[in-house]
Parts: sequence; structure tokens; C-alpha cells
Amino acid sequence: MRLRHAFGLTVAAAVAALGLPAPATAAPTATATTLHVNNQLSFACSDRGSGTVAQPFCTISAAADAAQPGQTVRVWPGDYPEQVRIARSGTPEKPITFLGGPVDTAPFSTMPVVRGPAGLAAFVLDGVHDVTLRGFRSFATHGVQVLGSSRVVLDQNRYDYSGYHESLLVSGASEHITVSRNSFNQVNGLVVDGGAHDILVTGNDFSRTESTGLTATGAADLAVTNNTFALSCFGGILVDGDSPRAVVKNNIAVDGTPAGLFCGPVPAQAQISVSAQAAPTASVDYNVVHARPGTRPYTWAGTGHASPAAFAAATAQGGHDLDLAIDFSGSTLDRPLNRLTPAAAGAIDSADPTAPGVGTDLSGQPAVDHPQVANTGGSTRDRGAHELSGMSGPTHLDVNGADVITPTGPTPFTVAVRLGFLNTWGTAPGSYLVDFGDGSEPVRTTDDIVEHTYTLANSWSQYFTVTATAVDATGGRTEPATGSVRVNPAFPMFANFTATNVAWPYTYRFDITGSSPWAMANGTIDFGDGDVAGVYSGGDQVSHSYATPGTYTVTYTARDQAGQQIVRRDIQVTVTPSIAVLKPGERVQVLAAAQSSLLNSGAHYGYGLWAPFTPVAATGRPFAESAVTSTAVGTTTDGVVHNVVAAGGQVYIADRRMSDGSWSNWGEVTSAGAARALPGPPSQIAVVAMGRKLHVLALVGGRVLQATADWNTGAWSTWGDLTAATGLRAASRITAAANGNSLHVVALGTDGRIYDADGNYDRGTWTVGDPTSVIGLPGGPVTQLSASSTGSTLHIVAAAGGRLYQASGDFAAGRWSGWGDLTAAVGDIGTVERVATAAIGNKLHVYALAPHFLYDATGDYDRGTWSGWGNVSAAVSGPSLTELAVTAS
Repeated sequence: MRLRHAFGLTVAAAVAALGLPAPATAAPTATATTLHVNNQLSFACSDRGSGTVAQPFCTISAAADAAQPGQTVRVWPGDYPEQVRIARSGTPEKPITFLGGPVDTAPFSTMPVVRGPAGLAAFVLDGVHDVTLRGFRSFATHGVQVLGSSRVVLDQNRYDYSGYHESLLVSGASEHITVSRNSFNQVNGLVVDGGAHDILVTGNDFSRTESTGLTATGAADLAVTNNTFALSCFGGILVDGDSPRAVVKNNIAVDGTPAGLFCGPVPAQAQISVSAQAAPTASVDYNVVHARPGTRPYTWAGTGHASPAAFAAATAQGGHDLDLAIDFSGSTLDRPLNRLTPAAAGAIDSADPTAPGVGTDLSGQPAVDHPQVANTGGSTRDRGAHELSGMSGPTHLDVNGADVITPTGPTPFTVAVRLGFLNTWGTAPGSYLVDFGDGSEPVRTTDDIVEHTYTLANSWSQYFTVTATAVDATGGRTEPATGSVRVNPAFPMFANFTATNVAWPYTYRFDITGSSPWAMANGTIDFGDGDVAGVYSGGDQVSHSYATPGTYTVTYTARDQAGQQIVRRDIQVTVTPSIAVLKPGERVQVLAAAQSSLLNSGAHYGYGLWAPFTPVAATGRPFAESAVTSTAVGTTTDGVVHNVVAAGGQVYIADRRMSDGSWSNWGEVTSAGAARALPGPPSQIAVVAMGRKLHVLALVGGRVLQATADWNTGAWSTWGDLTAATGLRAASRITAAANGNSLHVVALGTDGRIYDADGNYDRGTWTVGDPTSVIGLPGGPVTQLSASSTGSTLHIVAAAGGRLYQASGDFAAGRWSGWGDLTAAVGDIGTVERVATAAIGNKLHVYALAPHFLYDATGDYDRGTWSGWGNVSAAVSGPSLTELAVTAS
């Protein structure tokens, strides 16, 4: 069942003027219009517009220049970085009102903030009359300045910053100025300069001001009533110079310099001080004063007085003044500090009812009769800026959509506000005052549920603020409570997801997105394999692992508060190549050089995938990639791939861990002094891994040199001359392979023959053989060769006469096979520029550059078959390569 709307009227503050001007009410006359300012509607606001709710002004200054007598400039919550100079005036019957807030029903945090430029004031009212400024927070060096103006009301504003200057200045012969129900919290106070007259300062809270709370010098007919001055650095009230007919009544002015303020070494200050010129015509009474020990609370015509009794006896003033060490309730930015507690009984229901001032306290609460405190002074009004009532805490406030559970929806959007409050005095219930924050009139209702329909959408970053205050039968009020409403433009609901393979082998991350003018709700995602997960439809992330590859129908059901939308997507579950080549299995790693870059790639034959060529990590690399003349690579049993290059006549190494793909810094194998230096620049390098040892071979001037890194001890050997140790012939190219604990160094001699130097590390012996003396040479001069081992067999692949040949030496059987024409078995790819091999199990993988593009073929010795060539470069869009090295990993 839909709720009916409850409408009502706002309650205007009662005023006891007694010859001084009353604050203008917020309600305009019947013929007045309202100009709106809202810079949060950046897509709609215009300083050349009409100032409607739908097209407001962007700046307060523009509205101030357009305002006419009887109009209200309604400034919506936001941050306004400008100095507002008000130059237009109203009339006594039709004042111009600048309204922030809303006042009476909202906390300080909902007020618009006006930030004057550095060194300037936020508001300047210069030579104007009949203007009201209500419900603003000024944040500026000089706060607000009223200069030579009349019939100006400054009501329910807050002052947040003033540097070393006054927060509010009334100067230049200003007259009939009302400063009512403002909050000065941890800033400098109010200054009234000479020449001003008929100034009413009433219902204000001066909390922890870093100057005197109020300083009036040479101001005639000054009334200071029902204010609270607490914990000020330089005292509460100073009436100085020739200030005739000053009235100081119903105020609370207590304590001195508080701990925690940056007051510095401040001498003892009186809470109420009246000069010798002002004293003869001044009236001081019904105040509460209290000072620190050793401090006199009064200074009268230059003489200090230690107590209200002493003050009354000496001056015939302050006959109803009290000395009370008042404790106040706690403070937040949204709640004034100096709210009375029930323990301050002497200040309750004891104010002088004849003193001039507005009829409500700082938060708009009228005088409330405390049932447990006897009235004195003929009044139910409490002293100070705050009236104590039995209304406990803030109003209870829940805001939801009338048809959905969240306060978010498209325009037009109806909300239901549920209200409640607690009264500790048992006073009869009264009503609620609810402001919906959209420029509509606040609603007075006795219902505890009230509905409201929003017809204007928010900007994307803003909310409407609902504020509510409860009032009991005596007029006692709770503090305001707030709630937020988001009203969006109407648009179709949108929802989607993306799937990304993030971990090996089949783990996917699903990124959820969705938006709707309604609040998004929880949805579900069905992964298509029987598993379902809950997700938040507005934006979420969830991972899921599939057991096997395949095609799965993923169903994402997105929901909002008003309906749902289903998005279905088929995804192909595979493993990405860059992840696959790092995972255990039948894989190889490639280190290659292009014209001016060093690249790595890899293949995982279990998945049938090649990873694309990517730049090798350059961390700490001391050589230019274009200087690389030879590459070599080997994998030790700890799963580390060791990448070695010759560049600029030196040898460098960088390691990559297959467990996570991370790279080490580059280091120089030929560094560490003369013991590690080579006799000349290497023309070629090769590496072989045996356990956790890495043997690095360098061909220098036809001689083969070797250095060994032992990762068990973390040490490198010096370079040894294998040619001298083994009797190898002068070589033009080298390759190497390992078989158990034996190292096979295969060299192409400068005489065109192929030699094999075998190092048995179990026996500590080297032997040199000439396989070509047994099997001969392949057709034509040999230009390239590579060696790998499967079991006890050493395989040599050689390029000769434009074709590839392969021969095998079985060391267990002690025999060599003849040369086989590999090109005839796997196909002709043209002239082979580089060849490399890697053995995995009983398979031999052959890799060739021809010309500059990478091809691979595989010989399966269990089946006795060879595959044809595969064009790796074409499959992964690889670059044109100049060097090639491969290792099984």
C-alpha cells in the first residue's frame, strides 16, 4: 500500500525586538521569487541563466548581482571558491535573503562553504541595507565583513577559518545589525568597530576562540545577550572605548585559556570587561561567569572583581550573575560544543525575559520549561546560546524508496522517510520538520512516515540530503538527523563482464560491471561447469578454476532493485601461451637476437603453444643490445634458465626463474680481474648445464675456453683452455651437450672436420675423437652445427651445402650412425643461417633460422618419425632474428 503525503508549514522564530531589528524570515513574500545557486550541477548551471532549480547559477556572486528586493538567493550545498560582494539592497518590507543551510533542520556539514581568496573575505556587504545572510560556512582569511551597512541580519552561520584576523567584522558606521545564532568554533571572534551603533549580538556560540570572543570599541547601543563564550584565549566579552548604553545579559562566559589551543603565553583575562567610558550607562546582569584560579572574571572601568558578589557590591551590576564551573556536552563539527547539561541547574530557566534577542536558541529551539528545575527571573529561557530540553539525541531517520529498499532511483523518484525520537522528560509528542534538500518547502508532520517525490535528478557526484528535527509539545527539539537520496536520470540498465586467463592452467578472473538508475543488487554468475557464485552487480571481481579446457556457457545475472538483466557469454577455456611456457612439462626456452634487440620466447609442446617474443629484462644490463654477437642458454636442475651473451668482447649472464618468470640482474662472467679475463673477444659462446653447474664455453681465436659456475657453492672457476688440455684442433664453431656427468664439446675445425671432446667428470678425464673419420662429412662444407643428447646418444645436426644433416653417436653401444638427410625428412626451408637443438625425453627438437625466420621440427625416436617444419615466426608474429639459442627447461 502506498503512503499518503504529509504536508505542513515551517515554524518561524519568535523575536523580541525591543527597538532592535528582527532577523528576516526565510519565507519570501507572495510576489517574491527564489534564485538558485548550485555549482554541483556543473552540466546545467549557468551564470547567465535564470536561476531556476533546473538551471541554477554557478556562483553566488552572479545571483547576488541579479537579486531584487523580496527575492531569496537559495545556495545549495557545495564548495564555492569566491569572494561574494553583496552590492544590492532590499527594503524593510522586502529584504534580499541569502539562504544556505537549510537552517534549523540541518547540521553544519550540509551548509554551503564559501572560500574567499587568500587574504580576502568570503562575504563583503558594503553600503547595503535590508539584507539577510543565513546558513553559510565562511572559510576565508577575514570571514565576513559588514561595512557601512544597515538593517543587515547575519543568522545561523558558521565561521571556520580566519587566520590572525576577525571572523566577523562590523564597521564603518554600520547600524541596526543583528548577529544571531552563529557559531565561532576555534577561530577568531567578532569585532565591532567605532561608529557602529544599534548592534544586537544574540544566541551565538563562541567556542575556543583564539582571540576575545567579542570585541566592541566605540559602539553605541550594543546588546550582547544569550551568547555562550567558552574557553577563549583572551576572554569572552570586551566592551571598550566610548560605547554607551551597552547591554550584557543572559550570557555564559566561562574559563580561560584551554589546553590544546595555540594561544601561547596569554596573561589572565576577564570574561566580561567594560571600559571606564562605557561603564556609566552599561547594564550587566543574568550572566554566568567562571574563571581559572587566580583570574578575576570581571573588569569594570579598569578594576578587576573576583566574583559576582564582589562585582555586584562594588558596581550595583550583576545582581543575578552566577559563578558556575559549567561542564558542557561533547562536540563534533555537526553539533555545537557548548550545549548545557542538566548539572548546570543555575543556568537553566533563569534568563532575563526582557533582554533583547531572538526567541530561539542557536539551533532554533524556543524556551523550554525544565520540569525538575524551578524558574527564576520570571523566565523559562536558559542562559547562554543553547536551550536544554528533554529531547534526547538526534531524530531517528531512515530513508528508503517508497517501492524499493534503497534511497536510489530514477526521476521521478518517491522516497519514504521513517521518523522517531526519544524524550527523557516524558513531554507529550509534537511533530517533525523534514527538509528534503531539493528546494521544496520543508514539511511539518505528526506522522512517523512521510513520502516525498523528487522530480529533479542529482548530478553524478551528489546526493540530496534529507534532514529532520523532532519537536515535542513544549517546543523542545532534537538535534538534526540526516539521510541521503540519490536521484538519477532515467536510463536503461547496463551489465557486462570480461573473462581473463590469470593463472595456469585454467583459472579465469571475471570482472563484473553494471549500472542502473536504481541501486544495484547482488547477482550471480554461473560458470557453466556446475559452479555458481554470488557477485555484486554494480562492480565485482571473482576467480574460477576450470578442471579441463573447453567451451563453457557463462551466465551472468545482474540485478538492481527494480528488475534484472541477464548477460550470457560463451568463453573458450584455454591456457595463455605466456603462462604455459613457464609451467612444467615438455617445454623449451629461446634466447634470440634481432638487429638491435635481445628477445626471449618459449614453447610448451604439451599445450602445443609458443609464447610471443618479448624483450629480455634489462635490469642492470651494461651492454647495448645491438652489440650482441652470440647467444647461449642452459637450464640447471633448480629450474633456473641461464641466459648468456657475448657483447663488446665480454660475456654476460642473467637468470630467469621458471617458477614465476622473474629475472635477475645482468652480471659479467668476464669481470673479477685478470683471473677471469679472456685472452680476446669471443667469436662464439655455448653453455651446458649439468645438475646445478653451468659450463660456459667461449671460442677465442680458434681456441675453446671454459668457465664453470657452481650454484651449490656460489662460485665461478677461472677460464680454462680446453684446446690446450684436450688437444682439440683449431675451431671455427662450437656446440656442446651433456650426457649424465659427461660434457661433450663438438667443434667444427678450421680444416672443415668435426671433432668431439668428451669430458668425464666422474673420472676426471678428457678424450678427443674425430667422428668424421668414421662417418665422413655431410654433402658440402659445414657452416652450422648443434649438439644435444637423448639418453646415451649424442645427436649432431649440421648445415652443409644448403641442407641439414643429422648423425648420432651411441656411447653405450660404441658406434656412430651415418649422416641422414634431415632436409629430405622434414622439408626444405632454404639456406639455414643458424641451427639449435634441444632434447626432451627421447625427442629431438631442431630449430633453424632460414632466412632470419624461426622454424621447428621434432624427431620422435620412440616412434621413429619426424614432423615437418613449423613456421614459429609466422605463428607468433616474430621478428627477423640474427642469433639463436635454445634450452630444454
